[in-house]
Amino acid sequence: MERKYEGCFLLRGDLSDEEVEKEADFIERSILNEGGNIVKKELWGRKTLAYPIKKMEEAVYYLFYFTAPPDAIARIEDHFRRKGNILRYLILQRKKLPEGEEVNAGTKSQ
Repeated sequence: MERKYEGCFLLRGDLSDEEVEKEADFIERSILNEGGNIVKKELWGRKTLAYPIKKMEEAVYYLFYFTAPPDAIARIEDHFRRKGNILRYLILQRKKLPEGEEVNAGTKSQ
């Protein structure tokens, strides 16, 4: 049974736009490789942090809405712990996902 999740990622603020997209692709591939399905992703842009994280004063916020099997979340998070450009991340379970076009249908058969 797949569950619905929301993941918020803070990427290093000194990354170029190309590097930010590379990191977003890495996050997306990590979710898809563990059996997840991306429903929607949003780039919130560069924002000043309330306090420095790893000596960074600003970060790029990226939000992902996705579905995944519950046992895949630990494996997905393991990918993010090793990535130096991801300052922080938070994955929360949701009851309902926002409406919108699916970014990637994945390999799910209906």
